[in-house]
Amino acid sequence: MSNLSTAAACFASPAPAALRLPHLITALDAAMIGKVSHLTRSRPGLWRVPAPFDADDQFDDTRANAPLAAWALPLNQAEIQGLRWHVAEAVFSTKLMFVNCHSDEASLIALATPAGRRLDTGAYVTEGYEDLASLPELLEPIGWTIIPIGPERSRALFLTRPASGDWVEQLRDWTDLQGRFTAILREQAGTLMLEGRPAPAPYRENATAHRIDEFLGDMETLFGEANATVLPAVEQRLQARRELRQRVANARQGVPPA
Repeated sequence: MSNLSTAAACFASPAPAALRLPHLITALDAAMIGKVSHLTRSRPGLWRVPAPFDADDQFDDTRANAPLAAWALPLNQAEIQGLRWHVAEAVFSTKLMFVNCHSDEASLIALATPAGRRLDTGAYVTEGYEDLASLPELLEPIGWTIIPIGPERSRALFLTRPASGDWVEQLRDWTDLQGRFTAILREQAGTLMLEGRPAPAPYRENATAHRIDEFLGDMETLFGEANATVLPAVEQRLQARRELRQRVANARQGVPPA
C-alpha cells in the first residue's frame, strides 16, 4: 500500500540530488536520531549550529562559532540525542543538517554552502540543504546526513552515500516495527512526488493507539476530563495545519498570498 503526494512543500528543486541517493523520509524525533546514531556508529552534530556547551560544561547559546567536534561532548550529545529545546528551536528556525560530528569540516565548508536565488516577487531566499546539488559529492566523505524538511521541519530526510545504502534498509525495518509512516522521492511526469508507505497494520495500529492514549492522558491532566468536545477542536487544528502547509508551499514557489 502506497500513496503519492506533491513534494513541493519539502523541496524547492524539481529534481533534487536526494532523488538519486539512498534515502528515507520519516518523522524527526529523538528516537529517530538515536536510531541513526546507533546504525552509523557515530555521534551526530548540527551543521552549522555551534554546540551550546564548551569543554568546561559552560552553557552559551550565543556563541557564533565552535568546532563541529564539540557536539561530541556529553552535554551536547544529551541536547541533540534528546532533541531538547536548544536543538529543537534550531531545527525549526535554522537551515541545518545533522551529520557525524567528526566529519571533515573542510568538505562541509566546500560542498555544503547553499546557494541563493531571487523569487519572482523580488524576495531573495537561500536554498535549504535538501536542495544542495553537491549532496552526492558531500556524502562520500561524511557518510550520512539527516536534513529536517517540511513546513514545520518535522520530517527527517535521511541520506547516505550509495555504498552505505544498507543503512536505509535497516532504518526502514526499524520504522516498520515502530509503526511509522515513511516516504521516498519519486519523479512522475516531471513532478517531484513523495511516495508514502504506512507501516504494517498491526505495528501502525499499536503505535497509533499508544499515541492517542498519551494525548488523552495529557489533555485530562492539563484540562480535566477529555470528552467529545475534543473532536471539533482537533478538526479545527487539522484545518489550520492544512492551510499553513498550503501557505508555505505557495511561498516556496513565489505565489503571492491570497
